Amino acid sequence: KFGEEADKLIYKFEDRGGRQVGLRYDLTVPMCRVVACYPDLVKPFKRYQIAPVWRAERPQKGRYREFWQCDADIVGSGGMLADAEVLGLVYTGLHSLGFTHFKTKVNNRKILVALAGCAGVPLEQAAGSYRAIDKLDRIGADGVRQELLEEGIAPAVADSLLGLVRVKGPGAEMLAEMKERLAAFPLGVEGVAELEQVLRHVRDIGIPEESLEVDFSMVRGLEYYTGPIFETVVEKPRIGSIAGGGRY
Repeated sequence: KFGEEADKLIYKFEDRGGRQVGLRYDLTVPMCRVVACYPDLVKPFKRYQIAPVWRAERPQKGRYREFWQCDADIVGSGGMLADAEVLGLVYTGLHSLGFTHFKTKVNNRKILVALAGCAGVPLEQAAGSYRAIDKLDRIGADGVRQELLEEGIAPAVADSLLGLVRVKGPGAEMLAEMKERLAAFPLGVEGVAELEQVLRHVRDIGIPEESLEVDFSMVRGLEYYTGPIFETVVEKPRIGSIAGGGRY
């Protein structure tokens, strides 16, 4: 369920007993295993865990093959208040660590699915289009367009998709505009409504609206996400992406 890109980063090997084993990629799967093994846990179940994880990364600034991850999850809550609570946790945690210049980008995987459909991306090519869009900040619009073409997506469809995911403006206005554009796609309308609820809850719990940004080009690489997703970027000092997650 990690997805094609993440699967490449999992350490897998055979130990001396001939067993196929691996090193944990993140702390989400172990948490899901606990929930599956103990179905009587009182819901919503909230937990955090801080522990090392391993990824077969290409080492570079901010990328390590072994690092410590701080993971927090809420299990068994269907309402968007849970998503807002996690965003509040990120905001409060980073402020407590002394960071003052950071922004959390939010999107919804349901919107991404609808945008691909609206642009005319064939269903079998949708996953490839998401992987390409996910690189927008790194390789720019031209680079993403080229990757979309290499996925076999028609030039006109690629241009349409890029235009949709790059819609800019204040959060409320962007969501209202996107709801109109996706009126023929119920899943997309549902995704917009979920984001609207998240933003309302975030405001109600006291998180400044200026710390959030609706970004329809933000994908998150893991394929198990099913609803709201987020990624937090520290702007000063220029650390870049430091936290991310979503509903799954």
